Amino acid sequence: MTIAAPRPTEGSADRARPTVAWTTIQAGLWVGNAAGEFAGMIERSAAGEFFITDHRARPLGTCATLDEAKARHQRQFQLSQPSTKPKI
Repeated sequence: MTIAAPRPTEGSADRARPTVAWTTIQAGLWVGNAAGEFAGMIERSAAGEFFITDHRARPLGTCATLDEAKARHQRQFQLSQPSTKPKI
């Protein structure tokens, strides 16, 4: 008989963190929105790289593709979000 370890599940804190939805503003410029708030921006340079900034316009780096840029931004965005909302 084999005993299998339970699969890790997404915690409630992870579910509370919003994901970023991207909107094309003009050719080569995408703006991120998370739960109605500005989440960051991705801009394609003349050289074809994708430059990423966070919700405070701080640079997060460059990527070769838009999908990579979105994934990098999402990782950084998730890390920057509090795991719980403050209570009022």
